[in-house]
Amino acid sequence: MSTPTAVTWKERVPAAFAWLTRHPSARAFHTLLRREFWEYRSLWMAPLTVGVLLVLSALLTHGAMQIDASEPSEWLDPHVKRSVFALAWWGLTIPHYVVMILVLSFYLLDCLYAERKDRSILFWKSLPVSDGATVGAKLCVAGLIVPLETFLVALITNVLFTIVWDLRAVIGHAPELLVWDTVAFLKTQTLMFMGLMISILWYAPFLGALLLASAWARRNVYLWVTLVPLLTIIVERIAFGTHYIANLLHYRSVGIWGSLHLETAVFGSFTSVGQATVVSIPALYDRVHIGPAFTNIDLWLGLIFTAACVYAAVWLRRYRDDSY
Repeated sequence: MSTPTAVTWKERVPAAFAWLTRHPSARAFHTLLRREFWEYRSLWMAPLTVGVLLVLSALLTHGAMQIDASEPSEWLDPHVKRSVFALAWWGLTIPHYVVMILVLSFYLLDCLYAERKDRSILFWKSLPVSDGATVGAKLCVAGLIVPLETFLVALITNVLFTIVWDLRAVIGHAPELLVWDTVAFLKTQTLMFMGLMISILWYAPFLGALLLASAWARRNVYLWVTLVPLLTIIVERIAFGTHYIANLLHYRSVGIWGSLHLETAVFGSFTSVGQATVVSIPALYDRVHIGPAFTNIDLWLGLIFTAACVYAAVWLRRYRDDSY
C-alpha cells in the first residue's frame, strides 16, 4: 500500500492557477489586483527601498548606540537585553509604516482620479469587469495587501538588520545589544500584528473617504481633502464657537488606543537602565488587552461608514460622466 506524499509548493502554485482558471470572477479580480501594482510601482518599491536603507544603516552606522562604561553590568542583564532587542525591532518598523501611510494616501487619492484624467477609464470600462470589482480591488490593495506586505518586509528587514548588527558586534564594531531572544521576538511580532489589524479596521473610514474623494473630484483632489476639512474646522470655530469636527478627527485618529488602556500598560512596562528608561515591549504584551478594541462600537460604525463610501465611489464610477 502506497503512502500519501506531501504536496510541495511547486505543485501548489500550478494548482492555484488552475483554480483561478476554473473561476473567471476570481481570475478577473486577481488581474485587477495585479493591475494596481503594475500601475503604482511605489506600492511594492517603497517598502523594499525602506528595507534596503535600514539594512545599509546597520552596515554603515558608527557609534549610534553608546553604553556607559561605568554601568556595564546593567546592560548585560538578560532582562535588559530582551527589552532593548524588542524595542529595537519595534523602532525599526516605524519607517516602514510612515512610508506606507504616505504611499497609500497618494495612491487612494489618485487611483480613481487618474483614470478619468488620462481617459484610461474608457478602456477599463470596455472590459467585462464590474465597477464594484474595480473599486473593491483598490480598497483591498490599500486596506489589506499593502499593510500585510509592509509587515512582512519589516519582519525580513529586522531579521537582516539583527544579523548584520550581531556580526558587527562580534568583530567589535558595534555594541552587543541586539541579542536574539525568541520569546521577545514572538511577543513583539504578535503585538505588532494585532496592532496592525486594529489599525486597518479603525482607520478604514479614512481609506473609504479618500477613495470617495478620488472618484468624486474632477480636479485638485489633493486640495479638496486638505483644505475642506481645515476650512470646516475654522468656520465651525468662528461661527459656533465649537470644535466638534476637530474632536471627531482627533478621536478617529487615536481614540481606539484609549479603549486598550495603552497608556497604563506603557507606564507599567518601563525598564530603568542607569540613567536611561526604556519601554519593555514583552512586558507591554503581557499587560495590554486587545479584546476591548474589537468590542468598540465606533470601530464597527466606522466600517459601516467605509462601506457607504465605497458604495458611493462605485456609483460615481458607474454613472458619472467619464470626462475629466
